[in-house]
Amino acid sequence: MAKSNKAAITRIATTVTARYYPTTGATDGFYLDGRLSGRREHRAADVTLDREERGFFYAVFAHLTGGATDDSAVSPVKKPLEKIMTEVKQPGHNIDAEINELAECAVSVVGRIALKHDGMRQPYFAGILVRDSEMAAVTMGNGCAYLYRGDVLYPLTSDDYPLEAIDYAGKPISGLDVYCAGVAGTVRYSNIAQLQMDDCLITCNREVMEALGQREILRMLYEADDQSDAAGMIITAAAAKLPGTPMQFMIGFVENITSADRTARLGMTRSHADTAVVAGASVPAAFPSLNRNRPQPAAEPKNPVADLPHEAEEADLDFIPPRKTERPAAAAHPQPVPYKPASSRLPEQGEETFDDEDDSFGDEIDTYGKGRRIAFYVIIAAICVACLFLIYSMLFKDKDKPGTTTTTPTTQATGQVTPGQTSSGTTISSQTTSGSSSTTTSESTTTTTTTTASDPGIMTTHTVVANDTIWGLAMKYYGNGDYEHMNLIAEANGMKLIRDGDDVKLEGSIRVGDVLKIPNKP
Repeated sequence: MAKSNKAAITRIATTVTARYYPTTGATDGFYLDGRLSGRREHRAADVTLDREERGFFYAVFAHLTGGATDDSAVSPVKKPLEKIMTEVKQPGHNIDAEINELAECAVSVVGRIALKHDGMRQPYFAGILVRDSEMAAVTMGNGCAYLYRGDVLYPLTSDDYPLEAIDYAGKPISGLDVYCAGVAGTVRYSNIAQLQMDDCLITCNREVMEALGQREILRMLYEADDQSDAAGMIITAAAAKLPGTPMQFMIGFVENITSADRTARLGMTRSHADTAVVAGASVPAAFPSLNRNRPQPAAEPKNPVADLPHEAEEADLDFIPPRKTERPAAAAHPQPVPYKPASSRLPEQGEETFDDEDDSFGDEIDTYGKGRRIAFYVIIAAICVACLFLIYSMLFKDKDKPGTTTTTPTTQATGQVTPGQTSSGTTISSQTTSGSSSTTTSESTTTTTTTTASDPGIMTTHTVVANDTIWGLAMKYYGNGDYEHMNLIAEANGMKLIRDGDDVKLEGSIRVGDVLKIPNKP
């Protein structure tokens, strides 16, 4: 009986990409750790799942139970898949027992594989279980399962696609089939292997391998930035080589392995029959471009305690200090000492401690953040002040210019029009009563210009402001902007109108500040 493995938490980022086409025979689908392909993946799929658990279950398959969008047809396939998913995540289960359940699940999904007919796709299955950082795989038909480690694509089962014993650079390697266990009927098994950081778990159908080949897939895996990039490149290239052929490619990248037990050891590979296979001590990491950006842990200082045997690491017993010679006789029997962390019990290990320099580093980060916030607030305040200044300038710039205030005639209750004019902030008002008239003038500090209506032919005067025209003055004072009324104003001020068909132009021009005489309306 296989020994139980220590509890471990594994973080795996998994991406599945697929191209589906209507075919006769088997219907393709995938199971991504609880997510079953459905109606949204009718023609294609591109799904990524990043999860941290003790157990995982991934599979790509093709079944003979009808279309994947029919719930009644998918339910027979869903039930065995959900059963494996539930058991692999429950406590008390190990991968040694679950690999037999996985084989029964594969048979339930695929069914009986018959002789291949022309134009009929055969069902297949490729599934991978992960439990406590251990992995096992089962395949049937055209299903393929691989482990990408150290720039080498290792087959997990003895499938029908031949692989060369080479790595990415084409160098020969040994032990390519170390993870393959054997075949029982139509089911192919793998050994139980221990996962390592940066491993890649791959499941696909054989058409993907036949379209690209081993060397091309190794090249894409080496050049990819992450597992999602690798899956996208591979399925795109394979679909271009074999258009119209359904294909699926699932790849899981082991991002982290955390032991739930302090004394657990990782790094060994054991078979289903408890046969240990030592993995490579030093292998290149998958996706080199991704690992170049990953922060590397600092090298720990070498100390003599690290060279001690394993029993020194497992100091789980209560520490009893040695009896000193100067202790009194009453203390002959040592008293139990409360449990303390390993760091206090083994001070000679030389663990790193945080000193004042670390605190000053935190203060420096906090001060830098405050400075950035203050600079941001100053910039916002400056922008607000500039906006207020621009708004004030647009609203009040015309009012601040001299000679922009005009006076219109005022009609009193008696019906008499009294002329008045303002210039440079000066206002003249004239009132007429039944027996006498009086004039009141309000002056500001600027120069005052007063024009009286001594000429009986002049109604009033007008100080030209911006955008004033002869036509506008005629409309303002006469209510009519035809040629005759404009000509009255022009002749009263010594100007001449030029008539060109329907266009009327003023010979010369009027300028802001000019005082124009407005004659009486004929």
